[in-house]
Amino acid sequence: MTEKQEHLLQLFRELDEICKKNNLRYVMAGGTAIGVVRNEGFIPWDDDVDIYMPRDDWNKLVEISGSVLPEHRALQCVDVDRSYTNTFPRYVATDSCALHKHQIIGRDSAGEIIDVLTLDPIPADDKEYEKYRTHMMIYSELVNMVVVYGARWEIPVTAYLRWLFSYTFLGKDRTLKKLEKIMYSYKEEDCPRYAMRWGGCPFLFDKDMMFPVKYMSFENTKVMVPHRMSDYLIWHYGDEWSYIPPHGERESHESIYVPGASYQEIRDEYMPRIDKNRIRRQMTFRKFYCLLMAKGDHKLDKKRNRIRAGVIAKDLGARFLRSEKSLETLLLEKRYDVLNEIFDSYYRTQLSVEFIGREDYKGIQPFYHPTLVPVEDAVFQAAMLTLIYTERVGKAWRMYEVRRKLDHLTPEMEQTVEDIHRSGEDTRLFRKAATHYEFREMKEAETIVDDLLKKYPDAPGFVKFKCRFIMARMEESGNTSEAEKFLASCRKLFPQDGYFMKYQGDLFWKKGLWKEALSGYARARECTNNGIVHLELDKFFKDKKTSAIKECRKLLDGHQKDEALSMMELWKKLMPEDEKIDGALYLAKVSAVRTKAELEELVNELYLKTGISDKIEKEALSEEMLYREALTQAWQRFGYPEVLAAYHTRLICTDDESEMEYLAEEVRSFLFHKQWQGETYKLLGDIRRKQGQTKEAFENYFKALENMQHPYLKTELSRIFLEDLYKGSRRAAFFAKKADVSEFLSVWLDKYGSQEEIQKLLKKIV
Repeated sequence: MTEKQEHLLQLFRELDEICKKNNLRYVMAGGTAIGVVRNEGFIPWDDDVDIYMPRDDWNKLVEISGSVLPEHRALQCVDVDRSYTNTFPRYVATDSCALHKHQIIGRDSAGEIIDVLTLDPIPADDKEYEKYRTHMMIYSELVNMVVVYGARWEIPVTAYLRWLFSYTFLGKDRTLKKLEKIMYSYKEEDCPRYAMRWGGCPFLFDKDMMFPVKYMSFENTKVMVPHRMSDYLIWHYGDEWSYIPPHGERESHESIYVPGASYQEIRDEYMPRIDKNRIRRQMTFRKFYCLLMAKGDHKLDKKRNRIRAGVIAKDLGARFLRSEKSLETLLLEKRYDVLNEIFDSYYRTQLSVEFIGREDYKGIQPFYHPTLVPVEDAVFQAAMLTLIYTERVGKAWRMYEVRRKLDHLTPEMEQTVEDIHRSGEDTRLFRKAATHYEFREMKEAETIVDDLLKKYPDAPGFVKFKCRFIMARMEESGNTSEAEKFLASCRKLFPQDGYFMKYQGDLFWKKGLWKEALSGYARARECTNNGIVHLELDKFFKDKKTSAIKECRKLLDGHQKDEALSMMELWKKLMPEDEKIDGALYLAKVSAVRTKAELEELVNELYLKTGISDKIEKEALSEEMLYREALTQAWQRFGYPEVLAAYHTRLICTDDESEMEYLAEEVRSFLFHKQWQGETYKLLGDIRRKQGQTKEAFENYFKALENMQHPYLKTELSRIFLEDLYKGSRRAAFFAKKADVSEFLSVWLDKYGSQEEIQKLLKKIV
């Protein structure tokens, strides 16, 4: 967990406690909801926390805020604070600084935040929703000067001007109150839907998707989540929500984050240098211009997309001409891997935000006005089947919707739609099955999955779902025969899919074949980016890693170094992010390494791994202790006695002056050991050098050179002397260009005595 995540977690726990004590509803949302399911905590790269809260519950929270909020905390919402510059509320740490771009010239609290996205009740009538949406867009435009919302919906510029004139002449408060009266005119008990209000695009949810809440674990805290969690995640992110995205697709938020300072301190520094009135005028003109030009811009975008669509269609045709096999043959042979490669360029364009949009503030225009690449019916159907057979059912469904709207669906296409969508319902079968599974309605969920598998027997998404039911029955009954047969067919169909490798590992483990199970688990982690599989593996091995580390130590104590190394390399594959496993691996590496060069490389790596702990009294973290132990073992292998090796590591891991003085006294007591005098003087020199006592350090280094009995000590001392001489000569050359170098030379050479002494030293070490 990052430092920022730790701070956000503290804020969230405060808000969670307030909500639970006062019977207020919320649910985890967005990327935070994915983290709950996929990581049981923060997504590793996440930098915010999002929750949804019904508007009535938010209003209650505002009412009681004066008596329940901790010190240096505030609730922000434009409903109650007209200086606030965002369209949705926040829970803020006022003693921190996290300035977003829309807050640069504002007066609102700009610290670390929890985003509270309100759920406004909306009637079933779509006309009422459009009325709400239009007024909410204008409301957002007046509140936030930086972001232009209405251009994406083509809100009439005349409507915006009418409300802007009201804003200018009647004042901000009166104007926003008029809009709020319209927007908040619906009562929750009369409405079957919620509109998630965040300015850009009001997402519509069925109320029963959100409430009543369920509870799941988030960083060891029981938190409220949507009633139909799986349904929500599939709806919001598609079928791929469980997969870990590549680094380039990991989203983060831009803000000026200044640790240890408040937003007010930062604002006091830059605000006097800014012409706020000029910026406001420019931003207002920019909004007016964007709204005025929106329709024309969208026409140009559509024209550009149509040209691109034609190019992509011709490219796709050329790809099929170059293919060794025809489209019909590839479908007959179910070569969806080959088809996926052929359709690659088509997918990247057709499934992009520019062509089919997304229900967010950036992609909402093309979502309602998509562009279709013109391809033949057979080619389109083949592309959709390939999506289904490569676990992108949600994208296939979206494309069928787009084609139905802009072109037509053939009977074959209609049949496919029927297979993944139950007629007369607004719920995809796959999502419905996920919902049943989530509520432990196994029979109902498996029945739907079996129906889908009859039509698409090799579709990996459906096969994987079926696998869960079979493995659950194996766990309950202890009978492995069904699982063995099913997994054998799965491995034949999908030999490189880590998902099935994981369950093959479960089967081996159940049968007592632990070595085969561990190898299978290691391969599974390497061959899938499915976050659920990774989480299951992490939970499975969490309690077993202590035994693994004990076994590693046992092997090392028995001088079975290669066996210990092989075992920990396997565990590193099983738990690649675990620091304790990594530390034990270094212990094994240090013991098993065969050359001095390899040992030196390990020492350099361990230098980076070991640091100074921020805990009380600079005590090392348990994870770090293994790294320190490995480093101590490395010093011993170089020739240091055990006790001096331990002191060497302690020195590296501290910056505390009193601790270093204590180490110096302890180390000095070993000078009476004649065979250890070289190592002792060397270590005393390291202590004084770290304290900045350069002359005393080098006095000890010279004594170490005179008393050394181990060849590695000469290597260490040689490196120290040669580096110092090199740096000194470089600095002497620099001073010679600027001024008289004699002063620098006298100080620098003082620790060597004279040039003759340097020559003698070089003869010794070179």
